[in-house]
Amino acid sequence: MNKKTVGVLDLRVFFPYRLAVLEQRVGYATSRHYQHDFDLNRTDWRVVATLAMFDSISATDICEFTHMTKMQISRAIARLKEKNLVVQAVSEIDHRATQLSLSGEGRKIYLRIVPRVLAEEQAILNHLSAVERGQLFKILGKLEHGLA
Repeated sequence: MNKKTVGVLDLRVFFPYRLAVLEQRVGYATSRHYQHDFDLNRTDWRVVATLAMFDSISATDICEFTHMTKMQISRAIARLKEKNLVVQAVSEIDHRATQLSLSGEGRKIYLRIVPRVLAEEQAILNHLSAVERGQLFKILGKLEHGLA
């Protein structure tokens, strides 16, 4: 009796693999702008960037917005509070909850990092034409919507 063999998965054309490799490369290219000079890891940076967007937000809302786990966000908040980049205060609406925001120093660091990561994003996207960029963002939106 002959065994049926499953075809070999060619990672060179397997979408999840290619996307993961691209994410690693893009992540590395941008992380060097906040890791070395500011001693922030990727999760720390995402929390800082989220706090800059929303001014004041709960840890739960950060988890939901970034699609990261409670443990990841909790550890990042602890590191950022230790570095005096984040402040935590009791919510004015619900006194049982706390809200997080950037400290003055956190905002200064954020403002120093943003031009660097935006320049890196531009350097990466410069490999595409304006039309291709539009197509890329449209396709990303479709995939995100399809997986939501």
